[in-house]
Amino acid sequence: MRLEDRFRLSLEQKVQDIFKSISFTPYIPKLNNNYELTLVENTSGISTIVAASTGENQIISLSFIGGIIDRVREWSKRNTLIGIDSSTFPIVMDSPFGSLDAIYRRQIAKLVPQLANQLVLLVTKTQWRGEVEREIQTYIGKQYVLTYYSPKHDCEKDWLELDGINYPLVQNSVNEFEYTEIIEI
Repeated sequence: MRLEDRFRLSLEQKVQDIFKSISFTPYIPKLNNNYELTLVENTSGISTIVAASTGENQIISLSFIGGIIDRVREWSKRNTLIGIDSSTFPIVMDSPFGSLDAIYRRQIAKLVPQLANQLVLLVTKTQWRGEVEREIQTYIGKQYVLTYYSPKHDCEKDWLELDGINYPLVQNSVNEFEYTEIIEI
């Protein structure tokens, strides 16, 4: 078997393992020769491709990213030379909980800290509340709030309360320009 085929099958297995740990559906992600993912249902004994929901697509994407990171990390450990550790891969995710219900948000929140040694999550206040905050809280090294300043005079202001302190999320710009300020908590 060619190296590429072995890598693809190994990646597919890891993607399936990650997907299975998150999803409660009986679907199985399959990776074709072009590295395109499909969901397959096999409860009747016949493999049938099923249409993925928005949430399932999000879980498949995360599973694929996690699978790639895991496979490259393993390869790096086997093929590294003495020196810099090349198995440390940071992940930056923008709204990874957006289209998910509470169960899937909790499952993803449990998984993402395990995918990389360094993780940057950009989330809205509604995505952060509840199960995501509870699952990820112990992994936080630094936390920031992004405050958007709108040049619109009639923009609706918004705040985020963390530990009894209100942090601005949307404010009026004092100089008529649009900009975002990063505030360390």
